[in-house]
Amino acid sequence: MNSEIEKKYQRLRSLFFGLCIVAAGLFFLSSVSNMYKSRAAASWPVYDGIVTNEMRTGFNSGYYGGSWLTYTYKVEEKEYRGTRIGFGISRAKTELKAGQSVRVYVNPNDKNIAVIAVGFSKSHFIGLFFSAAFVWLGFVIWRRTH
Repeated sequence: MNSEIEKKYQRLRSLFFGLCIVAAGLFFLSSVSNMYKSRAAASWPVYDGIVTNEMRTGFNSGYYGGSWLTYTYKVEEKEYRGTRIGFGISRAKTELKAGQSVRVYVNPNDKNIAVIAVGFSKSHFIGLFFSAAFVWLGFVIWRRTH
C-alpha cells in the first residue's frame, strides 16, 4: 500500500477512535447521572398516586394505551401529573393498569419532578457495559493505527 493511502486510512482510523471515545464518554456520563439521580430519588418523600391509563401489550409493551404512562399524585392538596417512570428506567417492574395505586417519589424542591421506580436497574448497567465496549473498540482501532 502506498504512503498516501496509508495516511488516509490512519486519519480514518483516528476519527473512528475519537468517535468511540466520545460515545463511551456519553454512555458513561448518562448512566452514572441516571444512577445518581435514581439513588437520590429513593430518599424523596413518597406519596400515593393513581395510574391514569392502561398499558398496551404486544410490540409496544413499554407504551401505555396510546400515550406514555401517566399518573397523578397530590402534594399539599394540589394535584400533579407525572409521566416519568424513573431516571434511566423506562419500564415499571410490574404491569400497571388504570386506577391502580402506585408509590410516587416526589422531589421536595420541585413537586413537578416525580418517579415511580428508584434504585439501580439493569438499564443503568447496560449503559456502563456499552461504555466499556466503546472504550475497548476505540483501543482496538488505536492499536491498528500505531
